[in-house]
Amino acid sequence: MKPILRSYLAEVNLGTTTPGNGQNINIQDYPQLREVYITGVEVFDSGELAVSPSGKAVVTQLKGLTLTLMDKFNMEMIYQYPCFDLNPTNVGGFYRDFKPFFLQLTKSYISVLDATTVAANQSVMLNIFYITAKDFEKYKNLYGPGK
Repeated sequence: MKPILRSYLAEVNLGTTTPGNGQNINIQDYPQLREVYITGVEVFDSGELAVSPSGKAVVTQLKGLTLTLMDKFNMEMIYQYPCFDLNPTNVGGFYRDFKPFFLQLTKSYISVLDATTVAANQSVMLNIFYITAKDFEKYKNLYGPGK
């Protein structure tokens, strides 16, 4: 695993009505996550965080949810990755790190493949690991090819 340089806990609220199967929920804009290279991600359910920073209940399970992350060219760099596998509790305590790419957060989304696992007003919690664009040159060797 690579060292964590910066992280940000982002909330994806599923909305005031229960989402349906196949529904995509876009991730809102977080100013701190503009102009960043993402290096890894964790996804949490209520086993790790019972209540979100905004006071919403956190989803009780991640089965049936996937994460798609887009780059600045609107390409799907991480496509429908199972959220269950992004929870360190489910994978021996490890978080998923990957080759950095310039994140386009507002085009990224959570997909609901099985709506029986979620309810209205619940949130999915994402812990995003990143490097700011201005610091990327300084750290790119740490995250470069073959690392």
